[in-house]
Amino acid sequence: MKRHFRLTAAFLALLAGPTWAGEQSYSVSLAGRQLGTLTFNGHSRNAAFLLALDNAPFGIKNGTFSAVTQAQGDQVSYLGTNRGSETRDIDITRSAGQVTSVAVAPPSERTEISEAAKVPAGVIFPPELFAALATAETCPAPLAAYDGRRVVQIAPEAVQREGDRERCDMSYRVVMGPGYVAPFYLKSFGMELVYTARTLARASISGGGFTVHLNRQ
Repeated sequence: MKRHFRLTAAFLALLAGPTWAGEQSYSVSLAGRQLGTLTFNGHSRNAAFLLALDNAPFGIKNGTFSAVTQAQGDQVSYLGTNRGSETRDIDITRSAGQVTSVAVAPPSERTEISEAAKVPAGVIFPPELFAALATAETCPAPLAAYDGRRVVQIAPEAVQREGDRERCDMSYRVVMGPGYVAPFYLKSFGMELVYTARTLARASISGGGFTVHLNRQ
């Protein structure tokens, strides 16, 4: 419980602390409708983001998802918290590149890979993944991320450059654990990243006939 409070405090400090001077804000939209916002702060292994949705169609998925990673030596702690249409807390620790502990509450939200021994080495956590995209100056290298319930892999497929604009066509695949959005459980998505003047300007993810856009504000 103490570690949970410590990570929550770190999350608030990352988002609110002016000393980071790296806060990024994005609008989240679907089919021209703004669903909410995403706020990110930090870099590398010390990072946090807050996704707040308040205008989803029919109120489905309205709520917040906060995520924070905090590094101490070769150990990285992760806390992910869903509130609103979903209530879930996930607490993970990684040491020397290997996940060592996973706690998911409520237990009904666990999956077949919500066990440390089943997680492949070398995965990063969601805030680290977003940091890799949001602080990059060009298309990122392949990455694998673990959120306590699934492992996803992203990888570049094509790059287009025009002047100071670079577009990265990426694949986003769930390779272990369940897909997203019950009862469809989608596992394969298209992702597009657009960097303008070596800064992430837009990220889009497509699947199931829908495309969600994150546009930097």
